[in-house]
Amino acid sequence: MKQAKPSNSNSLLWVVGGGTAVLLLIVIIIAGVLLLPKKQVESAAVTAVPTAAAAVIIPTIPPTVTPTPLPASIVVSKPADGDTFNLGQPVEFIVSAVDPEGIRLISIFSNGQNVGLVQGTGADVLELHQEWTPDYGGTHAISIVATSRTGEPIAAEPITLKIIDQAMIERNAPIWAKVEANVTDLRNLEPLEPIEPTLMSRTELRQRLRADSFLSEEEAYQDVLVLNAFDFVTRDFDLYSLSRRYLGDSIAGFYDPDTKEFVVVSDDDDTNALEQWTYAHEFMHAMQDQHFQLGLITDANAGFESNMALRALAEGEAELVQAYYMDWGYFSDEEKIDIFNRTSHFYQFVSDPGYFPDALVNAFYFPYTTGHDFAKTLFIRSGWDGLNDAWDNLPQSTEQILHPDRYFAGDAPQIVTLPPLTDTLGSGWSLVEEGVLGEFYLREYLVQELDEDDVNAAALGWGGDLYAVYWHEERDNLAMVLRGAWDSSFDAGQFMDAYQRYADRRYGPTDTTQPDGTVCWQRYDVTCLSRWGDETLVVKAPDVETAAALIAAIFPDEN
Repeated sequence: MKQAKPSNSNSLLWVVGGGTAVLLLIVIIIAGVLLLPKKQVESAAVTAVPTAAAAVIIPTIPPTVTPTPLPASIVVSKPADGDTFNLGQPVEFIVSAVDPEGIRLISIFSNGQNVGLVQGTGADVLELHQEWTPDYGGTHAISIVATSRTGEPIAAEPITLKIIDQAMIERNAPIWAKVEANVTDLRNLEPLEPIEPTLMSRTELRQRLRADSFLSEEEAYQDVLVLNAFDFVTRDFDLYSLSRRYLGDSIAGFYDPDTKEFVVVSDDDDTNALEQWTYAHEFMHAMQDQHFQLGLITDANAGFESNMALRALAEGEAELVQAYYMDWGYFSDEEKIDIFNRTSHFYQFVSDPGYFPDALVNAFYFPYTTGHDFAKTLFIRSGWDGLNDAWDNLPQSTEQILHPDRYFAGDAPQIVTLPPLTDTLGSGWSLVEEGVLGEFYLREYLVQELDEDDVNAAALGWGGDLYAVYWHEERDNLAMVLRGAWDSSFDAGQFMDAYQRYADRRYGPTDTTQPDGTVCWQRYDVTCLSRWGDETLVVKAPDVETAAALIAAIFPDEN
């Protein structure tokens, strides 16, 4: 199940509540006037025409060659990717675009905001030479787009610029140095290279989030389909809009392992007590990046379950550092009260029904809360060496985060497979997502209808799983399969019993029972539960026949 992420999305490591988350190609070629070279004239064939006075030499002119039309392209001469500027320093843009159909305009965007524009007359070449002065520091994602006369966009490779507010850095340097020294002493870890922080206002943060597009509308819709398959949301849930609003309201700072961007949200360019506390958290992330394997959190090939476990380790350690920073006398009582008052508004969204359902709120907090508990267990057991060792032996599942004894025992998740099911489903079906649900999300799934005892009975024997969600857009039909592997036959039976209670309450009384023992419920669609040895299978489909076909494709030896 995908995380509502910033795209880079999963790359940013956020502090929530102060401590507990237009592109173009451009190449330009300027066509000059085609001239016949001098040597070519001298060597051209001639015809001698005698006259009474003298012969007139008439050169034979080669036929005119029609130039090959230049391909649509765009080139950015300035600035270069990775350039750094001081806040207030103008950034010079030199851009040229060419299209045989004609160029109508060139636009420049910084973090989604238009900062430059030149309109053309429809000629095949258009140039832009402008200056723009950034009004806030941090990373600026620059996208440059040319639009042809026919309306086709031509996109350049994106450029990232770093804007440094040197005056702000100098003003805050003493307090930042103090916080860094405190964290270094507390964690017993030295930074390997200097770390450059940025203060960003909440307005600038919201603008940045809109530009970064943590979650595109298409991705958000696909995630809604997956969430709907597990009853978390209805299919009309507006995940896209709420994600952007949620992150903009709740992030107090972030660190990006890809860009090394270190941001603390502040509206006054001075570092108050809450921002110092946030700084301690993000500084810990920066040291994780320098010393350990934090960069793996941006690995596109890593599954969500293992990524969530890694995020829990990273955020849990940073939360532990923050907790000890608060407890070990680095703040006065007055500063502690100020931190409490400033953070209280971050949590108001939890009780606001206009925000996310419980499952998504809990998923957002899991790395911070349960991650903190995991990190504290490691610390109590072996001190900071326990955290250092965990970075060498990364947790692999949310099960290990929820139950540190499973981590210490090396209880790795079982590998579960699913066959491709598009042929079984037939024409028009496409795979939306395949992934591991994991013990955390399994618990969130079942707790929608079951009490804590039932959820524990169903989830404690989790050994591994794999789900797949399919979608038929034309028919507005959804299909889901969840294949679970359990630690024992008894654990498989515990899940079967608990899930039947879940389905009875969610979908109504059992509708049909198949000869093989498969139980089905029918509400808007059909949900079936089947078992094969120590494995279980939950299937959702438009009808019983489709559900039966999916079960037969996954458990063929049983049928």
